[in-house]
Amino acid sequence: MSKKLRVTLKRIFWVFIPPVLVLGVGVLGLSFYLIHHLAHPLPTQLYGSPRDFEIITQTAMWTDEKWKNTDDTQSVGWFLSRGRPAPVVILSHAYGSNRSELLSLSFELWKAGYHVLVYDMRGHGESPTKWSGLGTYEADDLLSAINFLRAMKLPVSPTNSPKLDASQKLDANQRLIDGRFGLYGVDLGGYASLIASSQDPMVKAVAVDSVYLDVSHFIKTRMRGFIGSDSTWANKVIESSWTSKLTELSMQVYLLRREDSAPALESVRGAHGRRFLYITAPKTGEQEAMTRELANQTKDQKEVIEVDNCRLKRLYDKAASAYDARVVQFFREAMPPTEKLPLPPGVRAAK
Repeated sequence: MSKKLRVTLKRIFWVFIPPVLVLGVGVLGLSFYLIHHLAHPLPTQLYGSPRDFEIITQTAMWTDEKWKNTDDTQSVGWFLSRGRPAPVVILSHAYGSNRSELLSLSFELWKAGYHVLVYDMRGHGESPTKWSGLGTYEADDLLSAINFLRAMKLPVSPTNSPKLDASQKLDANQRLIDGRFGLYGVDLGGYASLIASSQDPMVKAVAVDSVYLDVSHFIKTRMRGFIGSDSTWANKVIESSWTSKLTELSMQVYLLRREDSAPALESVRGAHGRRFLYITAPKTGEQEAMTRELANQTKDQKEVIEVDNCRLKRLYDKAASAYDARVVQFFREAMPPTEKLPLPPGVRAAK
């Protein structure tokens, strides 16, 4: 190699390599900061509990529950019980939300004849775990909740009174859940629901609202919101393969785990005898497109509906009632409840 060529190569190296390194370190640092930021969503306060419904029903209908996850963390939730064997629906809220956002839906499902578990995902609400897995741990947490419910037995209650004849008595060793599980989730909760549904054959029905394809899509969507979606240059950086690789590396380093479970697309591409409801809403951008893509790829029986307002934001009054009624209708058709207990006086059945 001639001296002139060596000099030229050195100049090229010192002109181009430092900016590339600076850009790489900058993207890695931004990815690490963003993942730290996302893994610690702003806390939101619970604004109600099923105790509000007990005032209406004048009957004991719920309990506070705690259970262990596979990584020895703990989850907390409210369990609304029908008091006898019945199917159960587990509700998983959106990223940045908490279980109280799904209180009205939990009550409507309970009135329709289902047990209901509504819980705080890790890093949200009153969860003892103060960080979110951004989708890498949440499906395992949901499967832990399913296993917790699967072990529940019928409670000792006046229903099992010795004064009842043999046809009326319930076996105290009988499982409380009749073997059928339904899952409902929004955003991050929807993603976890799709993955968990493919890993447990007892899941018979799944309803998801504004979900995404995989963890990397979730992070990219949040990254665009953080940087600003109007910047063409910034969007090109976010979509680059280098950014994806550096973000994946940051995820593994920060959360000490890679996304080792099948992403949502893989979870719905096989037929497992489930029924799906995909809920979309206008002006939800990428999540609307991703939800429809998941529906297109789903092999099991499916339905797509568009609502005026999805549950990425809090719903009120008529909007909440119409939304909840549609979800209840789906579960009634996909997973009909068993014999229903009579509702207390003054409580209307779910429509």
